[in-house]
Amino acid sequence: MNRFLRLTALLLALLCLPVWAMAEEIAAPVETPVPENMEMEGMATGDGEEDTGEVLTGLAATIEGKQPLYTTRIKPFVSNGSAIRMRAEQSNKSDVVCVISAWQPITVYEVYPAYVLAEYNGHVGYIIRTWVDEEMVAVNPKTTPPYGVVPAQYVATLTQQVNIYTEPSKDSSINDIRPGAGSKIAILEFVDGFAKVLYWRSYGYIDAQYLTDLVVVSEEVTPMSEDTPIAAFCSFFEYNTGKEGNEGRCKNIVRTCESMTRVMQPGESLDFNNQVGPYKKNNGYFPAPVLIDGGSQLGYGGGTCQSSSTLYNTIRQLPGITILQRRPHGPGCARYLPMHQDAAVGTKELNLRFRNDCGYPIRIVSESTGEGTLCIQIFRVME
Repeated sequence: MNRFLRLTALLLALLCLPVWAMAEEIAAPVETPVPENMEMEGMATGDGEEDTGEVLTGLAATIEGKQPLYTTRIKPFVSNGSAIRMRAEQSNKSDVVCVISAWQPITVYEVYPAYVLAEYNGHVGYIIRTWVDEEMVAVNPKTTPPYGVVPAQYVATLTQQVNIYTEPSKDSSINDIRPGAGSKIAILEFVDGFAKVLYWRSYGYIDAQYLTDLVVVSEEVTPMSEDTPIAAFCSFFEYNTGKEGNEGRCKNIVRTCESMTRVMQPGESLDFNNQVGPYKKNNGYFPAPVLIDGGSQLGYGGGTCQSSSTLYNTIRQLPGITILQRRPHGPGCARYLPMHQDAAVGTKELNLRFRNDCGYPIRIVSESTGEGTLCIQIFRVME
């Protein structure tokens, strides 16, 4: 019944087609060391001065009518940090609500791509996600997904190259990435005739008239058919920029899809470096920007971290998946995803490993045309 109501609402939305910062560290930040051989393009650079990319002016902080989701604590990542500023809006230029010392407990009411809405000693405001401990405790684990999990409601295919707007309106600003025809996207919801998606550290909106092959993501682990996904996630990447190594990075993302697409039996584990690597020319990889000895230069396999990170966000939507190993791209995380939601790969220490403890086989399908999007879906194999 729920699926029928959601489909009915979706059809009504499509009929209306004319028809939708980082908080600075008070103490001076220091440079965060980055492991060698880590993918370069798309990395978060700097720390306390980085712009989150959020454009949410006027979104005043309030918890009225909201329920607490998580408890956690302030955890500045700079070595000499001692306190952070809570802000009135999702901007490092907005008014300061209060100052919070390191390791103090906070209660989180909403999670956005770059900020959390939190309460501390009676004060309510926004805190950059980098400054909070991602090991959050759900107030009600039965109704609250793990921190950072963003389930998609639909998956669709683009019929042509499209704009991604910053608001559900064609009068709003347009983001740099314009995904090409045939690209698949994971949709959070429909707003005023626009498909809402996660776009780097913010949200983006795509005109729904350019969507086809719309599929509902099942809310249940037993879907209507094997062709109904039980989890989906997509990320966006730059292409045709003319930057050195960008074409190779796009080709590497497409290459990883071949290796990531597979069936996993109950109890089976996946080691990303072993499954998708080695990241070498003779394995179909191209030169793209990587970090070597603290500097940037072209190396084979750049871009694979976006693939592992997109996979990480997909598998986390299933409670039956056990994460065995995962590390972010340093405290700043990769800027092509919401904070705390990346998974670096490429070395023994940097790898994504997980096990299928769902009790049934799953099929992982990874797709990218190389033109701006990487979409991963998980299906239940019906026995």
